[in-house]
Amino acid sequence: MRFDIWQTEREKAEDLGVLKVLKGECMKGPTLKLWLPKAIKPFSNFYYKTVEARDNALQMAIESQNKHKALVQERKQARKGSPELLSKADPGAIFHWSWGYDQTNCDFYQVISRKGYMVTVREIGQSVVENSIYSHGMADQRLAIKDSFLENKKPFVKKVQFSSDGRPYLSMDYGWCDLWNGQPEYCSWYA
Repeated sequence: MRFDIWQTEREKAEDLGVLKVLKGECMKGPTLKLWLPKAIKPFSNFYYKTVEARDNALQMAIESQNKHKALVQERKQARKGSPELLSKADPGAIFHWSWGYDQTNCDFYQVISRKGYMVTVREIGQSVVENSIYSHGMADQRLAIKDSFLENKKPFVKKVQFSSDGRPYLSMDYGWCDLWNGQPEYCSWYA
């Protein structure tokens, strides 16, 4: 069992919602200890030359925590997406997955059906953009071919998620699929 050296001080601290605060005095001057609501150890444990300096530090810490909370809420809201953003993943939408270690593989997936945030997708074929082969001969540009489902690939279900700027994506084993913008995508391989 571990000994909690901060327990008695934490119990004395005033709970301000965003922070727990314990003001005190020592030989060097006024002190201030600050805990996050669920924390065991204080994240701030300082003494100050004046009471005003301590109170300013406390005010700045409270403002910082409030700004952080607001930012976290904004990001959570953006990641939920809106009905307009979710409609971008309706049946017929195409997602692009660029992956690979020494080469860049390029896969396209078309949405077959959507129920809420869950979509059923299936891999579709791709075509090489004419005159797009690079001079070294081992890379080119690709475009998706809508409704050309690959027969050896089965449909699978994924949850539509949203980045902090509101773009829909599908999480994959090694990365994610972005909503395809219709532009040619880079693909490379080894001989």
